[in-house]
Amino acid sequence: MSTWVRANAADRIHLTLHFLGNVDAARKDALVETIHPVVAAYRGFALTVEGVGAFPDRKRPKVLWAGIKGSGLAELIRLQPEIGSALLRVGVEVEPRFTPHLTLGRVRSPLRREGSRAFDDWYRRWQSATFGEFMVDSVQLMRSQLGTGPPRYTTLATFPLQ
Repeated sequence: MSTWVRANAADRIHLTLHFLGNVDAARKDALVETIHPVVAAYRGFALTVEGVGAFPDRKRPKVLWAGIKGSGLAELIRLQPEIGSALLRVGVEVEPRFTPHLTLGRVRSPLRREGSRAFDDWYRRWQSATFGEFMVDSVQLMRSQLGTGPPRYTTLATFPLQ
């Protein structure tokens, strides 16, 4: 990846279950109390990073991602909406759709001919690749601070799985 994409640094790559938007910091304790019992009911599970794609689609790529699969995908698909339902009960809006992925980078738009060819080459090379497996043993409540440069992430709370 080069001039046609702005790649995420490896330490910024994460799996987002829910993006909460602008939530008042005073609500942190309520969020912790809401999320903790949901997560505590789950055992750790394994996920595999496999394949790549783009949002909104391959014809108009804006966000490049790696897919999430593996033996624990069913657990992730159960956990994510349970957390969402708990958040809704305390008045936090959540997005209705969930596509498990890791954001790898953002396309510098619009793609011109050279960038479009580079994207197509990147996609063909990695579309079926398996990048590895990882264990999910906790969920984190994160704060994302935007400004100049890349976002800064701060962990506000960690919820261990069983």
